[in-house]
Amino acid sequence: MANIEDKLAFSKRMNHALDLYGIPPKGKGRQVMVGKIFGVSQKAANKWLEGASLPDTMRIAIIAEKLHVNVEWLTYGSGPINIESLPGSKGSNWKRVPLISWEEAGDYNNFTIKAAKKWTWTDVEIGPRTFSLIVQDDSMMPRYEPGATIIVDPDHKPKHRNVVIFRWNKTGDVSCAQLLVDGPNFYLKPHNPDFDTLLIDENNQKITICGTARQIFMTYS
Repeated sequence: MANIEDKLAFSKRMNHALDLYGIPPKGKGRQVMVGKIFGVSQKAANKWLEGASLPDTMRIAIIAEKLHVNVEWLTYGSGPINIESLPGSKGSNWKRVPLISWEEAGDYNNFTIKAAKKWTWTDVEIGPRTFSLIVQDDSMMPRYEPGATIIVDPDHKPKHRNVVIFRWNKTGDVSCAQLLVDGPNFYLKPHNPDFDTLLIDENNQKITICGTARQIFMTYS
């Protein structure tokens, strides 16, 4: 019989797989949808999602197949999560990238992908070291609200008007702004008009660019 830790771990993995598949979150009809998809009662679905019980082995295999995740990962948490490049049809050009903190982005050269605990997806052309961030404050308002996801490629050379992630060398803080190129001069223009535009001085390096945004999207509740 599975112990409570196993049940809770399974529910966490299942909820993550449902997030990736696009099923509405808990509180927004998730247990109703899960019940309909897998032919069980809402009560049974709720127990799976809350870690109160586990589906039987055959049912777990069906869930994994439907959500396009590795059955061993869903059952035991071992192996890769995905059996395809994206939950969906084979041949998809979507790719999975790690979702990290802003602090980790500022020291990304020392980050190992094995440490990633959360993931998201992108369909743009990216390099192998690409990562993603969640906007936490009002620095990108009004165009992008807190909660927006930024796909960042640290190996993509930024161009005029590209959005870049940068680190303040003195404090280690990481932020985001639009790169503007005016002849020999380079500027960082924040999205939020309450913040000042910064001239990048090659002789007095106040910042280090950590990567170029390749895609930015919002998730609405």
